Amino acid sequence: MTQPLSCRDVAERGLVERYVARRLSEADGLSEFEAHLVGCRRCQEDVRLAMTVRTELAARRPRRLWPLWLGLAAAAGIAGVVVLRGKGPDVRTLGTVRDAPLYLGVAVRAAPTPADSLFERAMTAYTGGNYGAAATELARALAAGSDSAPALFFLGASELMTGRPAAAADALRRVIALGDTPYLPEAHYYFAKALLHAGDGDAALRELGAVRSADTVVAASATALADSIRRLRKR
Repeated sequence: MTQPLSCRDVAERGLVERYVARRLSEADGLSEFEAHLVGCRRCQEDVRLAMTVRTELAARRPRRLWPLWLGLAAAAGIAGVVVLRGKGPDVRTLGTVRDAPLYLGVAVRAAPTPADSLFERAMTAYTGGNYGAAATELARALAAGSDSAPALFFLGASELMTGRPAAAADALRRVIALGDTPYLPEAHYYFAKALLHAGDGDAALRELGAVRSADTVVAASATALADSIRRLRKR
């Protein structure tokens, strides 16, 4: 029987970079990597960062993509530079979310409930880019008793993507109130984005400061965004 992949295997074989670049085939271990990814928060964060950096750089330098094989540590630094390039005359410009948080699946209960079905339907709409429908279905899933942390987090993300920062802030605030869930670091980050939409840079900085350094990729993004806020204020 093949041993499950470890994070060390993923790093040594460059699987994240190859996966995001769509160069990871079945022969190279695509199925094994995706099975590992569903349950590994660290690798999920690495995939999110790699996809964000690739998208941002493609939008700004379409004829010269930065090679992802340089590594995710370098990519985190690039992400900070990309954020700074997008500055405008007001902190509200920093509240823009170009790409929704990536959904990689959540653990399914042994006996799925009607709420689980509603959640999965919502996330099908979400991954298809239909954020308005996703928000509606997520609200229904929550009312039916869906696991609140993922449902609230992706509800907040959907509201951000549909241009409803106040509704997004409400959902993300509720995620944070749940305490130490896997969605807590990102909830602080995207709550800060919602606050920036309202022009509240001070509150956004507090939320970004709540992301712990141990939260790896999210922490790098939070630091870059906080630096952008401070630099913009000095202009």
